[in-house]
Amino acid sequence: MHAPTLQRRTVPGSAQPPQIRLICLACSQDHLSQYRAWSVALNDHIELVTVNVLAYGDLTRPLPLQNNPTLIATLVERLQVYLHKPHALFGQGVGAQLAFALARNTEQLHPGQTRHLFVSTSDSPSADAGEAPAGLKVPVTALYPSGYLPRMLGWHDYSCREIELIELPDDQGEAPRFNQRLIQIINTHLGLLSL
Repeated sequence: MHAPTLQRRTVPGSAQPPQIRLICLACSQDHLSQYRAWSVALNDHIELVTVNVLAYGDLTRPLPLQNNPTLIATLVERLQVYLHKPHALFGQGVGAQLAFALARNTEQLHPGQTRHLFVSTSDSPSADAGEAPAGLKVPVTALYPSGYLPRMLGWHDYSCREIELIELPDDQGEAPRFNQRLIQIINTHLGLLSL
């Protein structure tokens, strides 16, 4: 369970047990380090699960990665123990596309267990020609840098539930403030789910 590609964090001695898991899909070593650093800042009711996606497949192939059934099937199989209980998914860049694909698959396998999808700095998925996009029955929060809004609007077509677009501050180069803002958003959204 504690393989080098998968890492869990729970708060020992916490007053309340974790009520929801946040599964973060890391598609780079930087993202993996970023997510691991979140473990001390997330609220106690959130269990953090970081997944090093690089260990499961080739991410150099062109998008859309949600059409990579082998990678998606591998992730679903590996994360099965986490997906059958309440969870949220987070991915940025390529990881956002994978989080979307994972949410679609989980809806069929474990209906109602994916409680929220967070996507950051990723264009909306693209539907195959002649195919209408299938909407998720999961709330989506799409986070984007300044000036990126037009590329994010397509996420509306992929959610049957509410979608929230949040412009992030331009200080992304300042990692601590950027991470603090992401953690505030995640804690707020997942905190509301725990009420």
